[in-house]
Amino acid sequence: MSEIQALKKALDRQRIDHYENAELKRYTTFRIGGPARLLVFPDNSRRLLPVVESAAEFGLPCKVLGMGSNVLVSDLGFDGVVIINRSTHWQIRRSESLPGSGENAADVIVRVDSGMPINRLMQTLFKEGITGLEWFAGIPATVGGAIYMNMHGGDYFFGDLVSNVALFDGQSARIVNGAYFQFEYDRSRLHDIRELILWADLRLKKGNVEDARKRALQQLKSKSHYPHRSAGCVFRNLSEKDRQRLNLPTASVGYIMDKVLQLKGYRIGDAIISHHHAAFIENIGNARATDVNQLIKLMQTKAAEQLGVDLKLEIELIGNFEGKIAED
Repeated sequence: MSEIQALKKALDRQRIDHYENAELKRYTTFRIGGPARLLVFPDNSRRLLPVVESAAEFGLPCKVLGMGSNVLVSDLGFDGVVIINRSTHWQIRRSESLPGSGENAADVIVRVDSGMPINRLMQTLFKEGITGLEWFAGIPATVGGAIYMNMHGGDYFFGDLVSNVALFDGQSARIVNGAYFQFEYDRSRLHDIRELILWADLRLKKGNVEDARKRALQQLKSKSHYPHRSAGCVFRNLSEKDRQRLNLPTASVGYIMDKVLQLKGYRIGDAIISHHHAAFIENIGNARATDVNQLIKLMQTKAAEQLGVDLKLEIELIGNFEGKIAED
């Protein structure tokens, strides 16, 4: 019996939905991606654990997708187990007034499963008078993905909200605090150690919900021109040092691609540097991952040759690209 067949048998016993050789493009915002050897849909944290345990037992690489944003999946797919995390339980754990704060301001600890979509959680917590997620309105991400990427909204980073997190390495679970993740711009140490997030304690506020709703609406409007069939901004913005060296009015990669390198609208196959926002690559039909990857390399090459800038990817490559495993 193959490893995949053994894993399928184990999942059948636990009544966890799974599909063999399932196309991943349905589950990414790019609408790009080949098949996973096995696609699994755990619907709570108790079902999430045995999937990862079993994959580790059978020596199969494992990757978790939340909302499928910020990723480019290879046309060849992923030679392992892909988990679509649908674990969404949440609860208010603790609330305490902050010393010196106004009577309407309080810390609230919300424990939430890693598969909970951020926008759904935000709207749910608004009904409880809890604010703090409004800066991330409109971003297609789960709690787990937001921590993994240290998602940013405006000048705010999701890592700043993280109190404690339950992690699982395939064999045992443990609880760590926010400092453990060594959060950076669009990055955490989970990129290197591959532990799975089970749940997180988020430090939020009892606050003015109407103001928070207005802020959320502003954030949504600011993203209304973003292309939908994309993975978000492809690259991190320039450092302040590079911005000053090049005497640019902004560190935005979109500005550089549009106004400086004049690459907006450049197209390979059905992948295009978006007319709506040149920091995005957009799938305008049936783009392949190889088309997107060629555009990525073009953008990096032009930035290096003409500006002396080494553009760092903000999105994550998953699977096999040009004979190399980008992510496992």
